[in-house]
Parts: sequence; C-alpha cells; structure tokens
Amino acid sequence: MEEPNTEQPASAPTPFEPYADDRAARRSSWPMIFGVISLVVGVLGTCVQGFGAAMSIASDKLMKMGGMDITPAPKSVQYIGGAQSVILVLLGIVLIVGATLLILRRPLGATLVRFWAFARLVMVVLGLGAAVLTLKDQVAWQVTMNGEIRESLRKNGVKEEQLPPIQDSDAIGRQALWGVAGASVAFAVWPFVMAIVLTNRRNREDIASWASAQRSA
Repeated sequence: MEEPNTEQPASAPTPFEPYADDRAARRSSWPMIFGVISLVVGVLGTCVQGFGAAMSIASDKLMKMGGMDITPAPKSVQYIGGAQSVILVLLGIVLIVGATLLILRRPLGATLVRFWAFARLVMVVLGLGAAVLTLKDQVAWQVTMNGEIRESLRKNGVKEEQLPPIQDSDAIGRQALWGVAGASVAFAVWPFVMAIVLTNRRNREDIASWASAQRSA
C-alpha cells in the first residue's frame, strides 16, 4: 500500500513579499560600467586637449609650412587657451588613474573621479567665461585670418569664385557663442553624471565596503 505524501508543498510567495536584494549584482556592475566609460573619456579627452595645446603653439608655423603667411592668434587667446589645455590634460590624467582604480574597486579611485568631476565642472564655467572675455579678440583674428587665407590662395592661382567666402564679424561672433555654449553643455554631461553616481547613498556604501575589504585583507 502506497504511503501518503506528507511533504508540504512549497508555499508561493505572497504579492507583498520583498524581492531578493540584488546588492551583489549591483556592486559587481556599476564600478565596471562607469569606470570603463570614464577611462575612455579620460584617454580621449587627454589626447584632444594635448593636440589642442600643441596647435595653439604651432598653428601659425604649420600654416607657413603649407605656404600661407598667417597672423598668429592673439596673445590673450594663446595664453588662456594654452593654460586651459594644460589644466585639462592634468585633469585627464587624474581621471584615467581614478577610473582605473574605480574598475579595481579601490576607494581612492572614487575619490579621484569625484575630484575630477568637481574640477571639470569648475573648468567648464571658467572656460565659458574665458571664451566670452576673449570673444572680441578671437573674432578679429578669424576675420584677419580669413582675409589672409583668401589672399594666399589668390596668389597661388586659385580663381576668385573658388576662394572661401568673406566672413562677417557679427556672424562669426554668434557662431562662436553658440559653439562655446554647446561645447560647455557637452563637456559638463559626464562630470555631472559621475558626481551623481559617486554621491549616491548606495554607491557610497559600496565604496565604504571596499575600504573594509582592503583593511581585512
């Protein structure tokens, strides 16, 4: 005779039962995701700013090598642009180191990336102010450079209808302001994102757990 089954069926979860904590999965994902993106941003940004610093110094020399005698940028533009590029290259290095340590779940990585985010947002504001202060010099230089390029091309046999159009100073100023405003917004996006990520309460708890794991190792 078959014995009755005394096993109790597994109780189904109630609709009000809390979901299982996914903290382990969250801890394993966010430092890698945001760390890798920050590393890419740091490498690309450092290369771009390094190239910009080199061009601010050697642009007129490169033009002369191409057969064009071009007036160099005003000193105000060269000095301010060069100083910004140097600072941003240094901040890029900070971000590269911080992002690498963030991927490795080192508390110092979070500190460095947090510092970078704050400093980069400050540089966005300062850069916008510097662009406004030097706008008149930049516009005058671009108008002069446009005329010099046209004259150099004309001397090299380029037909009049093939020369670049004469630029209006007011139009150049408007384009420059829109360009600076758009660049400022674009450059502020990732620092703002990382500032939010690294000040999030749960993520701060994760970072604190990395420090505890290091001490107990």
